[in-house]
Amino acid sequence: MIVSIKNAILHILDANSGVSVFSDTELDVSDASINNFITKHIEKIYEDAGLRSGEFTDNSGFKYHLTEYINGEIDLQSFSLFVAERLYEGIKSAENTESCDVIVCDCIANEQPTIAILKCDNKIGYTHQVIQSDGKISNALINHYAILPTTTQKISECAFINQNDFSIKYSGKKRKIDGETTDLIADVLLECYFDISVKESINAVKKIAKKVTDDNGGDSIETSAKIKQFIVENIEENEYEYIEPEEIAKSVFDGRPVMREEFMEKLQEANVPKKLEVNSYVTKKMSANVKLSTDIGVELSFPAEYYRDGKYIDIINNDDGTISIQINNIGELINK
Repeated sequence: MIVSIKNAILHILDANSGVSVFSDTELDVSDASINNFITKHIEKIYEDAGLRSGEFTDNSGFKYHLTEYINGEIDLQSFSLFVAERLYEGIKSAENTESCDVIVCDCIANEQPTIAILKCDNKIGYTHQVIQSDGKISNALINHYAILPTTTQKISECAFINQNDFSIKYSGKKRKIDGETTDLIADVLLECYFDISVKESINAVKKIAKKVTDDNGGDSIETSAKIKQFIVENIEENEYEYIEPEEIAKSVFDGRPVMREEFMEKLQEANVPKKLEVNSYVTKKMSANVKLSTDIGVELSFPAEYYRDGKYIDIINNDDGTISIQINNIGELINK
């Protein structure tokens, strides 16, 4: 992806000491190190499958102030001050207080004008200190209490808002705030409704399909293989941007209407969207091999389309209740 930083500002929120420092000036994004730090963090999380999609509530204060900023009625410093104060209000009211820095950034992400909110949790680290005493130099190790996440680490709480259509992608964590379980980003800062993420949706589809199959005396391994095969084939052949769980149900539970109906009902209860975006996570997860572990310590990994294909894999249910697996047409064994 491509990220271009236009403006950015950083505020320090220290709920542990009760002292916060709100910046009056923006960061110098022409500085290569500053620009690289922000850009790398956005690139690392922006297309993550764990991000949830959201929609602002009618009374969202964030949307109101964002609209002011987009219309030029307030500047980035004023808008970011609202963001910082809302976040600080949340973390200081939480059961476990914390310290963090928040970066508010106006940028272009994948050709879309975007507001990025990066909550950078402070970590305790070590650094050196040079001490001069009585003409001697001593090098010491000291704790540093405000280490920001490195560019190789993924920021756990953030938000990206498209300035054209106000669509939201965010990652948040739940914590106890004023005695209630609250998502700091969605509930306190953005004030938005949200769907479960692509990652959560795919995991829910697999888990529910397995349970429905097991509860009805079916073969859950075969079900998993069919799900993988269906998604991979549709991605490759049709270049779909979305996969519909209803189509998965029709394919996987073909000829088993009761199981198909139960599967769809449980998906609805789990709030799985009617369309799942096909991104790199889905492609990687579903193109991965089927992996089987046995109680004798043997593990197998093979393409989903090989399951129940006697040309390559035979799974035999023995009369004594045990299972045998026969692998056919092997040209060569390679010791890895």
